[in-house]
Amino acid sequence: MVSLGQQMARLDRRIRRVALLAGLVIGSLFLAEYYAYYKNSPEGENVKSNDVLKNEVLKSVKKPEINKKPQKTPQQIDSSKSSKLDFLKTQEAVQAKRKAVLRGTCERRDIKAEPEPPKFTKQHIYVVDKYKVMYCFVPKVGCSNWKRILMVLNGEKESVEGLTSDEVHLRAQMKFLNSYTPGQQAHRLKHYHKFFFVREPFGRALSVYRNKFENVDYYRGNHQFHRFGKQIVSKFKKKPSAHDRSTGENVTWTEFVEYLTHPTERAEVETDIHFSDHWKRMHTLCSPCTIDYDVIGNLETVSDDAQYVLDLLKVPSKVRYLSSGNSRPTNSSSSRTFEKYFSQLSRLQLTKLWDLYKLDYELFGYPKPEVVPS
Repeated sequence: MVSLGQQMARLDRRIRRVALLAGLVIGSLFLAEYYAYYKNSPEGENVKSNDVLKNEVLKSVKKPEINKKPQKTPQQIDSSKSSKLDFLKTQEAVQAKRKAVLRGTCERRDIKAEPEPPKFTKQHIYVVDKYKVMYCFVPKVGCSNWKRILMVLNGEKESVEGLTSDEVHLRAQMKFLNSYTPGQQAHRLKHYHKFFFVREPFGRALSVYRNKFENVDYYRGNHQFHRFGKQIVSKFKKKPSAHDRSTGENVTWTEFVEYLTHPTERAEVETDIHFSDHWKRMHTLCSPCTIDYDVIGNLETVSDDAQYVLDLLKVPSKVRYLSSGNSRPTNSSSSRTFEKYFSQLSRLQLTKLWDLYKLDYELFGYPKPEVVPS
């Protein structure tokens, strides 16, 4: 016989089950009613399924950016701005000194500014109108890298990376200054940023020789230098072989210097077709006593000087000067290489070479080489 206590316990459990079931039914009805109301209300017109909501939630979760640089603090930003201002002030002082040396030499040598630059200088000045910049290129002074930069600024290429020397020299589409009308030329000379780069003159001459003549493989593939090679061999090589006569190969350093400094070859250096732009004097190419350049860069300090030019032009950060862009470096400015080659020259050859490039030394503030007899 079931006791009264057991009966009460069973009844209690039944009541709880009924209450739970009733709660579930009422709750479901309430949620259904609320959903229907919300869906039909203005706020609920765009009610989305659980899957859609789930996907949107996942999309809204910000993924960690692994390669993103950490945000700079205000102190770091101020420090960066201060460093940039210090850099610009330093470079402005450097440029002021170089221009003072240049102007002083122009006056002392009585080299007067012409009404306009000569034709061959205009043919050496690239113009990029978008950035209002003009660049006078001097061969063997990093001009390949600057042409890469100008091609990007001119909209011809997306990046300075991966452009070969042949692509730079043969496919560049920038305009030269001489392609504009006289009035347009005058406007650009007055209002555009203007710059060019120079280097130690003896080092440049040696670099030309090693790159264009000593490097036989390069020489064979560049026919523009064959006429110079043949000319040098026929006039300055003692007992040349038939092969050397016909090809112009195997020109020695001393023979090249003899060619550069020989009176008949040197005559009218500024305009003589016998003198390639690669060994013409730098002031001849860019006429700095006539054109007031904003920046005179030195290859020896190219990292800072190039950055200063890019800062002045306010170019995109992706545009940079590739210091290793030369595909055929000669290291001709290193002291060991310099000594090796210039020790082969006689006192007379050194004196004549100095006479040829002396004005470049004076205009651009380079000291007289110790190898030159006093």
